[in-house]
Amino acid sequence: MTAYCDRQSVDLNSIAFLFDGRRLRVDQTPDEVLEMEDGDEIDAMLHQTGGFRGWL
Repeated sequence: MTAYCDRQSVDLNSIAFLFDGRRLRVDQTPDEVLEMEDGDEIDAMLHQTGGFRGWL
């Protein structure tokens, strides 16, 4: 996770990493994530604040 953030030039605290819909902790390794196998991918999502305000 740290290597990804370094390559992308983003702060580690601004990214959420998810595997199979579950958020990963920074200190977790692939061996610690249940049911993770070779070839599986971890998603990296930028934290965003806000949302859509619709007109009524």
